[in-house]
Amino acid sequence: MKKKKIAFICSKGLETFIEPIVQEFEKIETYHSRRYYVNSQQEIIAAVKWADYVFLEWANEIAVIATQIYDIKKKGVIVRLHSYESLVAMPTKIDWSVVDYLVFVAPHIREILSLNIPDIRKRVCTKIIHNGIDIDNTQLNKELNPYNIAYVCNINHRKGSLLALQIMYELIKINPGYKLHVAGKMQEKHYEIYMKHMAREMGIADNILYYGFVDNMDEFWENKGAILSTSIHEGHPVNIIEGMARGLQPVIHNFFGAKDLYPDHMVFNTVNEAIDLITRNPNPMHLFSIPEENLKGEYFRHVVIEKGWTRQNQIKQFVNLIRRLGRKTKK
Repeated sequence: MKKKKIAFICSKGLETFIEPIVQEFEKIETYHSRRYYVNSQQEIIAAVKWADYVFLEWANEIAVIATQIYDIKKKGVIVRLHSYESLVAMPTKIDWSVVDYLVFVAPHIREILSLNIPDIRKRVCTKIIHNGIDIDNTQLNKELNPYNIAYVCNINHRKGSLLALQIMYELIKINPGYKLHVAGKMQEKHYEIYMKHMAREMGIADNILYYGFVDNMDEFWENKGAILSTSIHEGHPVNIIEGMARGLQPVIHNFFGAKDLYPDHMVFNTVNEAIDLITRNPNPMHLFSIPEENLKGEYFRHVVIEKGWTRQNQIKQFVNLIRRLGRKTKK
């Protein structure tokens, strides 16, 4: 039987989340998969013409251009929307009549998009497929040091990093051994200037360690005991999943949709609640019938597995979706 051709199309430079999925599909004998990380309209046209099935990563300008190409009407089409796209006008410019499935990484992102496109669920079939990590190659930390707090994100206005400084200030008053380990680029210069200035003024500069972009995250995660997220808006953040899978205590600011993803005891509203989570370091293993003698970090890893936030489960769901593309749902 002739192999079906799948073109994974993504803006060049934004392929971080799709590349592991492409690698998994390349292992599947029944498909011929190609990655198209594109900079131009000509590259998008070439990808669409080549493919039987088109996977558009991000509901951005690439998806707008692709859905205007005449040949795409003959193809099976999936668009995956992550997070920021739900807040901007770009999805309103996509021709949803040629799309078979619109995939969201979390239910609340679909809810947010519905504010801009109230009839989106009538215009295209929508699905929720959560992000996932390679759980088999993600091991529990041998040491979980609660005083080493991971903060994994590119710093911009959406990440709420000023709240992280306030939390660290209060923690350091309790114990000066607390340190915040920041892995990620400074994307907005004024935030970099302000954060470093405030850390000095608050007397906590020595406790805030900046690593910039980290190539070897396996090494970075070692000896960390908690992962802090202070974002005001997220989809389904992979950094939190990775931290939990390694046994880190998640401490997550209550962005819209957070409590639909995480148990209440992982989510905070105020600085004091964050302090309580970190210093109390809850161990509710009984919720998943995990023996008490197991490592505390095993609980957080178990949540990841129980909720299906694994690469294996993610790929299984995408394979099932692609199998349906021959049976047109919309066109």
